[in-house]
Amino acid sequence: MQGLVLAVQRGNGRAIVHEGVGPQELTATFAIAPPAMARRLHAGDMIEAQLDRTTKPPTLSAIRMLGAESLTNIPASSQQPKSALRDVTPLVVGNQVPQTPFIDEHGRPFTFASLRGEPVVLAFIYTRCTDECPLISAKFHRIQTLLAGTTTQLVEVSLDPNFDTPGVLTRYAHTFGADLTHWTFLTGNLDRILDFAARFDVSAIADPRYGIIHSQRTVIIDRYGVITQFIDDSSWTPDEVVAAVRNVEHESSNPIARFNLWLSAQAAAICGDSSGGFSGLVDLIATALILTACCWLLYRIGRHIFAAER
Repeated sequence: MQGLVLAVQRGNGRAIVHEGVGPQELTATFAIAPPAMARRLHAGDMIEAQLDRTTKPPTLSAIRMLGAESLTNIPASSQQPKSALRDVTPLVVGNQVPQTPFIDEHGRPFTFASLRGEPVVLAFIYTRCTDECPLISAKFHRIQTLLAGTTTQLVEVSLDPNFDTPGVLTRYAHTFGADLTHWTFLTGNLDRILDFAARFDVSAIADPRYGIIHSQRTVIIDRYGVITQFIDDSSWTPDEVVAAVRNVEHESSNPIARFNLWLSAQAAAICGDSSGGFSGLVDLIATALILTACCWLLYRIGRHIFAAER
């Protein structure tokens, strides 16, 4: 297949690609094989790849970049969808969170400056999502419970602001038992929100068949409005995020949970989506034991063969 890369999810080795060749044009999320190849892709790249539709999500392998001379093979309708590629400056750890104007679930104006002095956990969702968004919100509910009595603020930004009005967000908040004094749901101007999300390397592409195809990223922001950590692996646990927040606040935190979060991030960077079930230190120990057992077995077999030859 040939297509245009709209967004890259480097944390889980996936990319959102507009497939422009075939009986029907299609925008969808694809797994990248090998996952490390995702780190070489960028929004706006034209690619050619082998496509395996038997996997979930479909897998792209043997990827190569298309030069300008190859773009004539791509239908004009798929060459540069302006709504998907946004010209923004990416944020990195140490940057201040942008002061983009939003509207909260009560219909009131909001900027992140209003949370100055309080640590923040930020994520991106939309209320009609039936995949990872409800999972993220359920995890936020657990974080809310674990951090009850602290000043930590939870913020979820809707990637579907035209539908997710303040009233819709309020009903969604009630569904997840949100304490709206410490958990905020944001909507607002579509372009501003998509620019804000794109600065966090979160893309959202509307597709008539699949709703909004979007990447996931959870962000830890300290009490000074400074970004301290990006979490790209969506398999994080509430305990791990709570440990990360407490560490940012220089409070006592669970070092094993923080190590698990770091370890999962490294596994996702190396293995991509195949590491989705990786559970940190426990799986690392189990893997080490399995490798040790295999080495011991190979050693015994080698000794047996060597003794037989003598």
